[in-house]
Amino acid sequence: MRVGVVAPSGSTLEPSETTRGIAALKEMGFEVELAAHTSDIYGHLSGNDAVRSSDLLTMLERPDIDAIICLRGGAGAMRTALALDPSRLNKLREVQPKAFIGYSDITVIHAVLARALGWVTFYGPMVISLAHPTDYTLSAFRRALMATEAFPVEPDPDDPYVETLVAGEAEGELVGGCLTLLATLVGSPWQPDLRGRILFFEDVDEEPYAIERYLSQLLAAGLFRGCAGIVIGEHVNCGPRRPGPTLGLEQVFRDLLKPLGVPTLYHLPIGHGRHIATLPLGARARLDATRGTLTVVESGVV
Repeated sequence: MRVGVVAPSGSTLEPSETTRGIAALKEMGFEVELAAHTSDIYGHLSGNDAVRSSDLLTMLERPDIDAIICLRGGAGAMRTALALDPSRLNKLREVQPKAFIGYSDITVIHAVLARALGWVTFYGPMVISLAHPTDYTLSAFRRALMATEAFPVEPDPDDPYVETLVAGEAEGELVGGCLTLLATLVGSPWQPDLRGRILFFEDVDEEPYAIERYLSQLLAAGLFRGCAGIVIGEHVNCGPRRPGPTLGLEQVFRDLLKPLGVPTLYHLPIGHGRHIATLPLGARARLDATRGTLTVVESGVV
């Protein structure tokens, strides 16, 4: 399998991390090719908007590229989405879908590909995530990209506790990503549709009041109407940082999500944690919040 590397968001901070991540991909048996401008630097971005968007489209268009993995997250994916050539994007409906992998800021690109093309994409580790991967991360990555049968999303091997916020079962397509970006997408052409779907979300470096704000935005916009189930992933460094009374993160989830009454599970290793699950966005999954399990029942492999 030939994998193309693109950088729709931030620039490379440590070139050695890129080298290590590419080596990990090669060790898994992938051939790797970097897009033309992955090493460009434009402020905090990996090149200007035109080159980032063009690099992405070029890799999506190339028939010799089987999968695309993002270099890193950071910021800038929304600017990349706005700069995408609509005619080139629309023509991709005529080509064979390919795996697209990334998380965090890349939530935006997942949303664009889902809305414009209806592709199944993969919310999982990026090149710099693979620079120092755990066995869990590598195993989950390979399984999601290659499995043709149902597979469970395993709990964190270091902390396997999973909490049921609302018991029950649900089945539907997976949708979600980084909560900050999901809130950013509200009102855009790529606003996610949660009806009949299982939402997962995660975040990093946000205090509980900010998480509360983003969830409130989704609630106010009516996005949770018809949502089949909810899976809450990692929230790394998201505790209170200032003195004085404040709500904890778990209380925010209980206050805002429990009243929805849909099956809700908390603490699967999705997102910015040490161990990173890979989930196929747009593929069907089964959530059993009573038993504390999430199972991907439809292959995301194309």
